[in-house]
Amino acid sequence: MEKTTCKSLKNQYLFHCFLSIKDPRVPGRCIYPLINILLITLCALICGVDTWKGIADFGKKRYRWLSQFVDMRCGVPSALTFARVFSLIEPEQFQHCLSAWMSQFFQLLRFDMIHLDGKSLCGSARRGKAQKATHIVNAYLPKEQVTLGEVRVPDKSNEIKAIPILLNSLNVQGCIISIDAMGTQKGIANLIRLKQADYVLALKKNHTRFYRYVERLFSCSDERDYQGMCYRTEETKDYGHARIEERSYCVLPMMYLHKYKKYWRDLQAIVRVQSKRHKGNEIETATRYYITSLPFAEHRRMSQAIRQHWAIENQLHWKLDIGLGEDASLITRGYADQNLATLRKMVLKMLENENSSKQGIAGKRIQAALSTRYLRKVVGF
Repeated sequence: MEKTTCKSLKNQYLFHCFLSIKDPRVPGRCIYPLINILLITLCALICGVDTWKGIADFGKKRYRWLSQFVDMRCGVPSALTFARVFSLIEPEQFQHCLSAWMSQFFQLLRFDMIHLDGKSLCGSARRGKAQKATHIVNAYLPKEQVTLGEVRVPDKSNEIKAIPILLNSLNVQGCIISIDAMGTQKGIANLIRLKQADYVLALKKNHTRFYRYVERLFSCSDERDYQGMCYRTEETKDYGHARIEERSYCVLPMMYLHKYKKYWRDLQAIVRVQSKRHKGNEIETATRYYITSLPFAEHRRMSQAIRQHWAIENQLHWKLDIGLGEDASLITRGYADQNLATLRKMVLKMLENENSSKQGIAGKRIQAALSTRYLRKVVGF
């Protein structure tokens, strides 16, 4: 079979990113070119198709349309072929493809914020086979709303091992790295500083003594109304998802942390965040603590990093689950679940970038399924 080439694809960068993925099959024994399999799957996911049979059926239904962009003379692969190929592709290949494609949407600058957080693919768990859900740790840029990179781990408890791998794959010099409590480890803080970045790490009760010390420190400071103390405060109010969230920040410098400074590289300040969430008639309150290597004088950047860390939940995880149905996906074979998770992030960015429609992600998927003209806009053909 003659090598498939792009016929009239305007989005040449996407095409070249797909071509960079190494075909895991035996050379010379493949009927269907890898680029065809990837392109059909991408377009099917955009249109709301989430099963291998559905993807194969989509390829047959849109055969003539797809033939405008790639050589489809070989026909459309079966559902089993789609499943087998995606289960064999090394996840690192897809991750490099994602990073390369996403790079067109941003230029990493000094002082940019990068949030690291994990997400479980709930549908990949199997009770009968005692198979835990696949867990993926993402590096996310909240301002540009793009994923920089990702690492798959067997389960949530292995996030600690995945975070250094992810950090070492990125150039984070001059950036602020925020991580939830699972990543609040001395080794990770040390690695971030070695890579010439700053950290903002959530402090929870898994660090029992340190947490109690900080809790007592703020409690005693409240009682004396911070008289004679060096501190900074800030108030914020955010709106979203039919709720109002008020946050009160209080920052204390390292002079009050001398007992623990030697254990945490370049520790400069501790932050307390007291939040009050209004949803209807209900009010939820919470208190959280964070440690940071940012200088005490940069307390506004601390609060900004903490506030934006939740963007990875609202802008990425929530949209993947609600808009793209990621948690409902039952695909588990080989590397298929992780590879599709990576492809969904590309789909999400494509749908967000298409601004001719005022609909949400789910609505745009329906529109793409009904109109090839709109689908072409989303992909960039």
